[in-house]
Amino acid sequence: MKRLLVLAYFFPPIGGGGCQRTLKLVRYLHPLGWTSTVVTSRDPDYWILDPSLLQEVPESTEVIRAGGLTSHRLVRMLSGGGVAVERRQGQRDPRSFQILRRLQSWLLIPDGYRRWAREAERAAARRIGAGGVDVIWTTSSPESAHLAGMSLRRRFGLPWIADFRDPWVGRVTYAPPTRWHDARHRALERGVVEAADRITLVSEAMVALYRDRYPGVPRERFVYVPNGVDSDDWRRADGEASSAASAQEAERDRGRFVLLHAGQLAHRPTARTLLAAARRVIEADPSAASSIRLRFLGGNEELLPEEYRDPALHGIVELLPSRPHLEALAAMRRADALVLLGHGGEPDSLLYTGKIYEYLTSGRPVLGILDPGPGSELLRASGAGPVCSARDETAAAEALGRWYSEWRRAGRLPTVHPREPLAAAWERSAIAGQVAGLLSSLDSQPRK
Repeated sequence: MKRLLVLAYFFPPIGGGGCQRTLKLVRYLHPLGWTSTVVTSRDPDYWILDPSLLQEVPESTEVIRAGGLTSHRLVRMLSGGGVAVERRQGQRDPRSFQILRRLQSWLLIPDGYRRWAREAERAAARRIGAGGVDVIWTTSSPESAHLAGMSLRRRFGLPWIADFRDPWVGRVTYAPPTRWHDARHRALERGVVEAADRITLVSEAMVALYRDRYPGVPRERFVYVPNGVDSDDWRRADGEASSAASAQEAERDRGRFVLLHAGQLAHRPTARTLLAAARRVIEADPSAASSIRLRFLGGNEELLPEEYRDPALHGIVELLPSRPHLEALAAMRRADALVLLGHGGEPDSLLYTGKIYEYLTSGRPVLGILDPGPGSELLRASGAGPVCSARDETAAAEALGRWYSEWRRAGRLPTVHPREPLAAAWERSAIAGQVAGLLSSLDSQPRK
């Protein structure tokens, strides 16, 4: 067996979309001849936890947990001291977090995980020194993981892949307070890109962006490795859907049209477009207020209380805390329809949100509220449902109104399945096969 050394802060028991890419990669590389050592966080300094995901980590996987103060631990300390910043699994105060992020952007480059990354680098160096490591893989966010990878590459000469789940410069939360800060981020990103043997990115649009940004770097270094979906998750989630708790929830939802957003609600102003669309539907048909439910399942960092408690939406909006991954998938199956909320603007032109693949294989119709880009293109190609631009309240209201009328007439919206060639390409096992080929090609090259 070959061994991949992975530096990934987001790994079980941390939950949320950020850990799925690494977890599934580790899981499906193993039968392809690659076992993994994962250097991750010692302290679960994150507001979304999902210990159930630990069951998916292969027994052969070596997990090394590194400490180090992070900005998230500081948040937990503030919350423990009575400062209303966040509640685990459920709510972050958007105003408080905006202040914290501004402070972080001034003081911490590249991010609030730098001290963790230094400890992770030390732990990784000890493991490499013990022997048996063939390739290094670092994944961002946090970007500081790549700085650790760059140092390890230079020190040990092992092949190194820098995996970008989001852009570094230009990501949705990128807000350098001065030109100096912006220049520093750009210099660090350039150093990583020029030093890495490969840079993997989650959309074709991101590949094009980085090729244009770094024309002096050989084009073949930038590789499209999508996120995906695990069919085994759906099999297990269907078992979860038959549980007594799920049956009780289904009974509570009887007579309601449930439109579900699953996952963290953060940096998605399109949620307000959805709320405005619901208001329009209710204004046109006041009886809809007793039937329509906009359900947000996962932590909320976007909407303020006065927005989701608007009297015009009384009884319409439900904000529920994060649940284990399989329970969230079961909730998708039970919903009448799903809503995919984009960030709006340039981020939508570059990214697929990772859960889009689970949405599109859920069997439920999907309303996309996002600007043009790979996400909207994928929704249209799959035929899953209508797509509205990020601020088009009228189009979103028309789509929601059509669905509600159809649901009221028929009792359920039709099942929707993606076209077979698309679904096959989204399998996590197939994507792991692509990565295994990439790892083997790098491992066979002479060490530098």
